[in-house]
Amino acid sequence: MISRRFLSISRPLLKLNNTKVSIPKTNESIPDVDTFLKKIGRSCHEASETYGNNWSNLFTWKSRALKRRGITAQQRKYILEQVERYKRNKEIVQVDKGKKSFFGGERHRKENHAKWEAEQRVKN
Repeated sequence: MISRRFLSISRPLLKLNNTKVSIPKTNESIPDVDTFLKKIGRSCHEASETYGNNWSNLFTWKSRALKRRGITAQQRKYILEQVERYKRNKEIVQVDKGKKSFFGGERHRKENHAKWEAEQRVKN
């Protein structure tokens, strides 16, 4: 039978990440970090100095390391998502930012739509 003490000690040990990170090799279309960041778009090439054009940094740094180096949350998420795509040999495609709706977000849509309709009635 497993004792309670073992379970309380094993939980922090599970948080330790001792797995090796696989670093894929470069290819002809993406020979270095600068090219990778330019290809994914969204002005991520501005962060190329942060990586120092080091291929292993691109694949080993996690979100916290990027945060310490001053990369915004949106860019961190986007870069890490594209890095995972590259690790899985999926095609690297620039994903544009979503466009905000004309009437605003879900919470204020009815109100904004009503205001817009009232303005249209006044114009006509």
